[in-house]
Amino acid sequence: MLMEICRSSYTSASYLTIDEQLLGFRGRCPFRTYIPNKPSNDGIKIVMLCDSSSKYMIDANPYLGKSTNTGGLPLANFYVKELTKSIHGSNRNITMDNWFTSVPLADELLEQPYKLTIIGTLRKNKKEIPPELLNTDNRPRGTSMFCFDKNKTLVSYLPKPNKIVMLLSTMHEGATISENGKPDIIINYNETKAGVDTFDQLCSNMNCSRKTRRRPLCVFYGIINIATINSFVIYCDNSYKANNKPVSRFQYMFELGKILAEPWMRQRLDISNLRRNIRENIHEILDIKPVPESVDPIEKKRTVCFFCPSRLRKMPKKFCVQCKRAICRTHNRNCCPECPFS
Repeated sequence: MLMEICRSSYTSASYLTIDEQLLGFRGRCPFRTYIPNKPSNDGIKIVMLCDSSSKYMIDANPYLGKSTNTGGLPLANFYVKELTKSIHGSNRNITMDNWFTSVPLADELLEQPYKLTIIGTLRKNKKEIPPELLNTDNRPRGTSMFCFDKNKTLVSYLPKPNKIVMLLSTMHEGATISENGKPDIIINYNETKAGVDTFDQLCSNMNCSRKTRRRPLCVFYGIINIATINSFVIYCDNSYKANNKPVSRFQYMFELGKILAEPWMRQRLDISNLRRNIRENIHEILDIKPVPESVDPIEKKRTVCFFCPSRLRKMPKKFCVQCKRAICRTHNRNCCPECPFS
């Protein structure tokens, strides 16, 4: 349900990013993943598709380990095709790292019904890479070598001695190099690669999750973080279109949490035996003026105290301001013990 709402509520830009997010979790889980370069090394891996400019999460799919039903496809190809279903045929560009990028996948995404281009780093052990692009002997620092095959462009860049960066692109044509000596493929990759990483950083900066050993609860906390960030992106977009200045993300999350909790707080006010400090806190949060407790009791004709045994025959003049019951000095608290504001 969340993914359907996320896909239908926002129109993404031209550049998207596919990467993984790791929800920190150390409990028992058959598909718990270890990723050493993440802040939380162990956890549940979520493969995401995010907008590179606004960091809006468009689609996501959890990694279930060996139980993932890929339909006979390689695991990386399955996730790319599954996450991009909502944008097939839109001619958008997908930026991905070397876990997803492959030459056969680039060829498939150019055809119908996908019609998508990619920019991604490529592992050096791929059989499609010519050996000349991997040779660093007598090669100056900062040089680039290009290889072309139909609509695909492969670049080998040497940022420092004995280190080669391989990138594959189906969006670029020609060997274009910028003024700083880097190919345009690398510049575009650096500009669009941080969509999911920035989204993960936003989740960690203001996180609603708590320590838990329950796998469904960990995923639920991740869902709340996703919904909060996506709703804030839509709120900012609508505010700028209306020429209004949006509030800060902290203020937005505070007001959002208050709005979501208000129906339940009002429901708790109907509990007659609710603790006084909790009732006062709810009144303060919802800005509700409570009924004052210092109101003088109403004086009427004497009658028997409602709470004393009948054999005592106490005949007070005081009455509860709420239920109008007669109360003697022993039970006189301006309100009788059964009234909600006692």
